[in-house]
Amino acid sequence: MAETPRNALCPCGSGKKYKHCCGKKEAVSISSLIDRELIECMNDMRQFVLQRYEREVEELLDQFPLDEMPEELELGVQIMAVNWMLFCWPLNETGQTIFSAYRKSRHWERWRPSVQAHIERWEGAVPSLGEFIGYEDDNRPVVRDLLTGGEKIVHLLASHQWPSVIETGDVVFGFLVPYQDVFTCFTAVFPLPASGKDRLLRAIQQEGEWSGQPSALWMRDRFVAVLSDVLLEWLWQFAKQFKWDDPKQAAVIRELDENEPEAPAALLNQAFAIWAIYCGKTSRLPYSVPVYAAALRYVAGHLMKAEGSEVEDIADRYDVMPEDVRSAALDFFLMAVDDEDDEEWLDDWEEDWFEEEGDELDARINEWIDDIDLMLMREGWDEKRVNRHIDRAIRSWRNEGLLEEVNEKELRKELRDVAWEIFTDRGFI
Repeated sequence: MAETPRNALCPCGSGKKYKHCCGKKEAVSISSLIDRELIECMNDMRQFVLQRYEREVEELLDQFPLDEMPEELELGVQIMAVNWMLFCWPLNETGQTIFSAYRKSRHWERWRPSVQAHIERWEGAVPSLGEFIGYEDDNRPVVRDLLTGGEKIVHLLASHQWPSVIETGDVVFGFLVPYQDVFTCFTAVFPLPASGKDRLLRAIQQEGEWSGQPSALWMRDRFVAVLSDVLLEWLWQFAKQFKWDDPKQAAVIRELDENEPEAPAALLNQAFAIWAIYCGKTSRLPYSVPVYAAALRYVAGHLMKAEGSEVEDIADRYDVMPEDVRSAALDFFLMAVDDEDDEEWLDDWEEDWFEEEGDELDARINEWIDDIDLMLMREGWDEKRVNRHIDRAIRSWRNEGLLEEVNEKELRKELRDVAWEIFTDRGFI
């Protein structure tokens, strides 16, 4: 049977041109066939990675803390990790990728030329972080890249490529690859609620600042760090939905979240873990929600040696008294003492968390000694200069409240003796 020309009347008798009638249905069916084969090809590529590079995949996944994680999270991390290995992991010094190796294998011959033409355009794909901004008229998602600001229309080859529940402003992380004049998701995307967008973006932008590369390059080269940031933010958003036994327990986590919009997700997850363990060991409810939230921030900050973890600053942010924060933090310390499984925590507490005020003064004196050592090395001994250096230090420490119950005259003499001892011991005379 001869093929019907596109502009001829349709043989079905509708009176329409063939291209606007049965020919249109044929075009749609061919497009659907290609879409289906592209999905099949994506799955085949993933199996190619998993079967030929199983050990390397396991080594990559070992870099993520997946133990006791929700199953859907573990699956999402595996999908993103395998996709990255396919497109970005270099097989050799020339930079050849597994994607390139796939196209040279027998697997490539399975696909018809029209499908191969789509796939060839995926070379060099890198992960991206986008914000879902709505749907086009034909119900295709539109994503704005959070790093470049560019917008991409996403054609879905299958329903599983896109989250079943997603709201405007939510974040999607994954690989968007070319499809005709738009894009499609390679396998699937990793979704996060909009509430975590700003913190996640700050963390990932920091990765970019450290690398000094264009965004596409560092999203490729620092993938482990970037996906770790995504993972930690997902965990924090998940933690906020935890069902507590009492509303006051939940209120502590809400208070922490509201007062720490710029705290890293790793610190917030640490605070959540401490609170969950504490609440599991005692039926005593917090007498003050802000105090216990501040204490969690204080303890988690010291555990991670994070900036901004001074108790006075934290207490001021939560509008509570520093001594109350220390007292609540002591509750967490006593909890760790009671549990042999928390010996590592206990070591950290003993070393670091409950230092006496004098320890802070000792630290400042050590800093002063370093400064005076450098001055003596550069300028030699000058009695007046050394005395001025001592005067400035004591005046500063007094203003900071570090010299209460300290004999300033004796301290001045000790600093002068230390300076002279440094000068003589280093062989300056």
